[in-house]
Parts: sequence; C-alpha cells; structure tokens
Amino acid sequence: MTFLNPAILFGLLAATIPVLIHLFNLRKLKKVEFSTLIFLKELQKNKIRKVKLKQWLLLLLRTLIILFLVFGFARPTLKSMFIGNSSTAKTTAVFIIDDTFSMGVVDAKGSYLNQEKEIALHLLSQLHDGDEVALILVSDVNNQSAVTTDFSLLKKSVESLSISNISGSLQTALIKAAKLLDESPNYNKELYLLSDFQKSRMADGNQFPNLSEVMKEEIRIYAFPLGDKVVFTIAIDKITVNSQIFEKDKPLQVSAFISNYAKQNVENSVVSLFINGERTSQKSFSLKANETKEIILEGVLKKSGYQEIAATIEDDEILQDNKRFTQIYVPEKIPVLILTEELSDATFVQYGLQAANTNQQLQIDVKLLNQLLSIDLKKYSSVILIGTAGENISPLVQFVQAGNGLFFFPGSTTSIQSYQSFCAAFQIPKANNLSAGGVPFRFVSVDYEHPLFSRLFESKQKKSIESPEIYSAFLQRTEGKGKSLITISNNISFLSEFTIDKGKIFVASTAPVMTQTNFPLKGIFAPLLYESVLYLSSIQKDNVDILTGDKLTVNLLGNVSSQVTVVKPGNEKEFFPVDEKANELLYVNTDRFGIYYFSSLNKIIRAVSVNANPLESKTDYAEQSDIKEYFLKIKSSARLTFINKDEKPETIIKQARFGTELWKYFVLLAFLLALIEMLVSKSSKKDLISLTK
Repeated sequence: MTFLNPAILFGLLAATIPVLIHLFNLRKLKKVEFSTLIFLKELQKNKIRKVKLKQWLLLLLRTLIILFLVFGFARPTLKSMFIGNSSTAKTTAVFIIDDTFSMGVVDAKGSYLNQEKEIALHLLSQLHDGDEVALILVSDVNNQSAVTTDFSLLKKSVESLSISNISGSLQTALIKAAKLLDESPNYNKELYLLSDFQKSRMADGNQFPNLSEVMKEEIRIYAFPLGDKVVFTIAIDKITVNSQIFEKDKPLQVSAFISNYAKQNVENSVVSLFINGERTSQKSFSLKANETKEIILEGVLKKSGYQEIAATIEDDEILQDNKRFTQIYVPEKIPVLILTEELSDATFVQYGLQAANTNQQLQIDVKLLNQLLSIDLKKYSSVILIGTAGENISPLVQFVQAGNGLFFFPGSTTSIQSYQSFCAAFQIPKANNLSAGGVPFRFVSVDYEHPLFSRLFESKQKKSIESPEIYSAFLQRTEGKGKSLITISNNISFLSEFTIDKGKIFVASTAPVMTQTNFPLKGIFAPLLYESVLYLSSIQKDNVDILTGDKLTVNLLGNVSSQVTVVKPGNEKEFFPVDEKANELLYVNTDRFGIYYFSSLNKIIRAVSVNANPLESKTDYAEQSDIKEYFLKIKSSARLTFINKDEKPETIIKQARFGTELWKYFVLLAFLLALIEMLVSKSSKKDLISLTK
C-alpha cells in the first residue's frame, strides 16, 4: 500500500487522544458503597463489568475512527501488481505535444498550445532525478527523438515552443513514442499525449499499423483532449491557374476553392487575388456550413518572369489557412525551333509565325532535321517539327517528357510508315491510312472551349473558323488518349493534343504545304500557330502541390555549378554544395508558406509554391470513444487514461501510477464506526446512570 499524501500520517498521533481521555476518566471513578447483601453485590459486579466492557469498546471505536479518517486523508492506494516498487522505480516519460497550427485556437484559458505547454511543464516538475524524458512534436515529421535526463533542457524546449506551419499526424508521433518506451528498461513507462485530437490528423488516411509489439500493457497513456471549442474557420483549400497561355499584359484567370469548416453560415466574406504582392481583384462570397465553392478571380500579368500568385481571405480563428500560393512563369522571350526535313516545307510556318510575332516575343530558329543530334534542345521552349526524325527521334521524346511542347506536322514527303513510327515513339494512336485525292476534307467541328482558341475571338457568342480545303491527310483518331481540337469528316482529327509525361504535343494530320492543303492561306493560320507556340511554351513543368513539411526533389540536370542557392519566403537564403554531375537535390526545409526559388549560376532553375495542409483546417474533434476505438485499431495494449481540462493531472497520474485509491473506503468505515460509537455510547451512559442509583 502506498500513501499519496504521507504527511497526513502525522495525524495518527491523534489516535492517542481517546486513550488519554479513557485513562483520565479511570482516575476519577467514584467509589460506590454496596449493600451487604450478597445478591446485590453480585448484581453490582456484573453491571460494572458490562460498563467497563462498553468503555473499552468505545475506546477501540474512537481510536479506529481517528485512524481511518487519517488514513483516508492520506489517500492510500493499492496496486494490482506487486512486482517491484513503482513508488521508487524510475520512470520514462514521453511527451507528445501537438504544435500544428490548429493548436493556435484560443478559448477562455488561452491558446491550445499555451495550455499544452503549461500542462507539460507542470508534469515535468513532478518527475524525479534518474527519470528519463523525451519530447516529440507532431509537426516534427522528419527528425528522430531520444530520451534524456536533462529536465532543464527539455523545459527550455517546451517553453520555446511556437505554432508550426507543418502539419503531422498523431499516428506518426505515436509510432516514435512507442519505440522509445519499448526500448526503455525503466519500470514506469508513461506517454503524455497533448492534442486537440482532430479526427482528420489522428491516422495517416485509413492506414492503421499494428503496434501490439511496442504498445504493451506496461505503458500508461495519459490523453489530454484540449479541443472542445466550436471553431469558426474558413480556409482556402486549393488555388489553380485556369489560364493555359501566359503572356505579359494579358489577363490571368485563377480559381480559389474555399471551404467553410464552421458550423454556421458565412455571408459576404471577401477573397482577394494578389499577383507579385499587388492586389489585382477581389470578390465577395457566401458559404453555408461545411460548403465548398470555387471562386474565379482575374488579374493582369504586368511583367515577365516568375509570378507569385496568392489568394487571401479575411482572418478568422485559424490564420494559417487564409492564404494560398501558386506560381507561373511568363517568358520574356520564347525561343522556338523549327525542325524540317525540307526548308521549303517550313516556309509558310516560318512566315506565319513572323507575321503574328508583332511584339517580337518569339525568337525563331530554323534548322534541318539532320542536325538534330547536334542541337541543344534545352535552349528552346517549344519545337515545331515538320517531317519525322526516323531513328533519331529520342531527343525529341525526352524533350517533351521533360515538360516541353512539340507541334508536329508531317512533311511533304512523309510516308505512312514514317508517320506510324513517329506515333509509336510518342505512344499515341497510329494513323490508319493516308487519304489523298478525291473530294477535299473540310473542318466539321472545332473545340472552341480549348485555351488555344480562347484569345482568337473577341465575341464569345460568335466563334467560327473558315475551313480550308485539305487534299491529303493522315487518317488519325485520338481513341480517347488525347483531345481532338479540330475534326474533319468521319471523326478524323485534323489537329489533336496529347499529354506525354510532363509535356504536350500537337499533332496535325497534313503538311503545311499548298500541295496538301490551302490552310496556310487562311487568316486563322498565323494566329493559330502563334497561340499554339505560346500554349506549348507555357506548360507548368513542376506545378505540383507541395505542403509544408514535404520533401522536395529538384531536377539539376545541366543547370548547376558547385552550389545551389535557395531563397525561402521572407528572403532567407540557404546554400547547398552539390556535385556538378548531380541529377537532383533533395530539399526538406519546407517549413514556410510561399514561393521557394532554387538558383545556380545566377539563374533560377525552379520555383515551387508551398502551402498549408487542408486537413489541418478541419476542426472536427474526436470524442473519447473515437480515441479508444483508434487505439484498438492499432492493436495497443497500453492503459489509456483521459484527463480533462478541469481535472488535476498529477492526482490522476499518481493514482494510475501507484494503484487504486482507498480513501473512500476508509472514510466510509469511519462513518460506520461513528454510528456504532453513538449507539454504544448511548447505551453505556444508561448503564452508568443505573449503576449510580
């Protein structure tokens, strides 16, 4: 048995009070003169013995009452296991503190994070020399934790904690903690779990690892659920760029997907679009509870180069999800390569691009296909290929796969076999045949909704293209693997689009020469070529959704010297030495929201937008039953105890650590003995009265 308040045991000295009173009363007993009658003397003796017996019984009862009361206030505990002595055994305590940005919510007791820190510091003060402690942060997804006996160092770490932009799951932290506790030789193994227990961040999706080998019965888990407030929060979950062609002084369309995670409707809130830090547009919106809407915003691109794009909404109880970033690249000059088997085949293409290139944005090179292997394709944003490259096609395939654009025309002498070989190289549907002679083909349908045609017409109602006559064409269909932008009869594609890994390819079914079509003479030919080049040059090669804490792989092929410079949001710079032959750089310091720039040789080689994890905005908190069910799913045998905000944690922890408290039983026994004492005392008084008469 262990006493949680052993100082109260000094009260046992009070048990001597009834004894002293009893002895004092014995000295004051009066002598009673008895009759000489033998019968009366015997009767008197029996009564005296009875009174003395009751007095001794009263002494015992009063002493026991005091003893039981003192024991009750000393809070005795009894463990179910008697192996070792847990009151003196060393303890390994692991603290899991949720420092993700949902813990910035403030209630009547302050922010959830500050409440966690206060609880953790108080619990640390309850540990003793020789105990081991470890701190695991939910946001610290990459680093490994270790136990320490330096409490002061850990206290400083807790005191310095602040809200992290990185989201993480409790499950990842639990796995780390379970391994530390399983490796510990100490008798007491305790895990303190402080979190708001968002349902969306407990597990990693629907994956529940089997922790039965490390989360054993000797581990005690103390869960502190801090999330009990109805939180008002609206979040921008995603931002996408709708425009497919990026050009200076031209409009840019962006969609912001906004969710209302509150349990109340939102009326007339405002979302704003910023381009390079300048507000370019804003819109008001209303949302029902748990509703998501797409809000379309437009702004003008005022300069070339990398464009930082952000959508923002008004502040609420969670600030970090009110802004979301993306980026695009607007080239100042677009280098275009025209590769052709015969220079005469490229005449109309070259003249058409030059005619449409009124702002001199395009830099046009014309080269023969037999020079392909000696050309550095990385210098170009897009390539117009007239004719097939035969066995030398692989550089062009790699060029497209890397995220670039290719516009393919068959040449005037291209055969069905070479056309089929080209299609096979890019793994696109092959043409069935070459149709020449007979009635010319004409346009049957045009996909006017495609970005290629969006800027060719001023009026959205009246869109039409004068169809050329097509005398010869390869009969190709997209077969569901691409988009048919312009269709001729029998569902044959005149112009189709295919996505090849990160890049795109336009495929025309006829050569741009007068013997096969009069298309080059039509007014749409030059602007269509120009818009195609802009579209194919505006492909966002690395526009992936990176979340804070994610690892980022940067392609370095042919772009670096011996050092890569990273400029983080806030203009903080980091420098990484690299091998000039290195293919990639693994970057892990994605701890801020915004745009990261990677550069080498004074040239930006990549820009990446990093945003908040939308799951962190979902403030649907788990109930105790949900948490218990989760621990069952991960096969945990550890003993789980919940400690609410209004409870004293040290009391519950001591009870769990040392055993079941018995104070209620001792107080109950004292009460029952007090009742018996009253009855015996009353009876004893009657006997004394009858004895003195």
